[in-house]
Amino acid sequence: MTCKICEAPLSRLGTAQILGKYKVEYFKCPHCGFVQTEDPYWLNEAYSSAITSSDLGLVSRNLAAASISGSVISTLFNPEACFLDYGGGSGLYVRLMRDRGFDFYYWDKFAQPVFAKDFAANIDSGHQYELLTAFEVFEHLVDPLNSISQMLELSHSVLFSTTLVPSTSPGPQDWWYYGTEHGQHVGLFTHQALAHIAQRFGLYLYSAGQSLHLLTKRRTSQRTFAMVSHHRVATLVNLLLRRKSLLAGDYLRVVGRPLR
Repeated sequence: MTCKICEAPLSRLGTAQILGKYKVEYFKCPHCGFVQTEDPYWLNEAYSSAITSSDLGLVSRNLAAASISGSVISTLFNPEACFLDYGGGSGLYVRLMRDRGFDFYYWDKFAQPVFAKDFAANIDSGHQYELLTAFEVFEHLVDPLNSISQMLELSHSVLFSTTLVPSTSPGPQDWWYYGTEHGQHVGLFTHQALAHIAQRFGLYLYSAGQSLHLLTKRRTSQRTFAMVSHHRVATLVNLLLRRKSLLAGDYLRVVGRPLR
């Protein structure tokens, strides 16, 4: 097997039991550090319920993502533009962003947009978005380079979260983020792997900590991105640059009468 990011030969990292019954091998790239499973034949079963029962942090994560995104968009992008959440899950994040006054839309291959079903995007329309967000998506990508290429056809900037593999390179039995109980995480990234992706597509890479990252054609600075992504700064930015909620207009669009 070769690395899905840099095509270097892989080394075996270990095995784990997926979904409580499948013995699966994990491999690590000695060049860029990317970790991937063997061919994920179990995914149809893993996605029989797109939102996993172990994702207990879904609500708090979306609240935090909405706050940070508002700050990043208000300071580094055009807040009047249209935005796309790729792999939007329940649609909660899209609803939160629209409530904050940002014109967000939704796309997901597996999940039903409970909170954003009237704001689904047609990703084949050729529409370009100011920014594409992809929170907790990259580790699900079976063919990451192809999927990222698709994202970049939709926007020249991708704000995303994925937790990087620790420098200790834990095996699949030793780190919770492998998600062996649900089997949906099939590729785990290092900073080197993300840097390789940035170079391949001619982008800048900025990271804030171990989990939040930005791939973009826009030049900013690592310090600026980290600052506006900090939760305290984001809270202040969102307060000072608060936008009018789209809720009333969305209600009119969905129901056909004003919200009174």
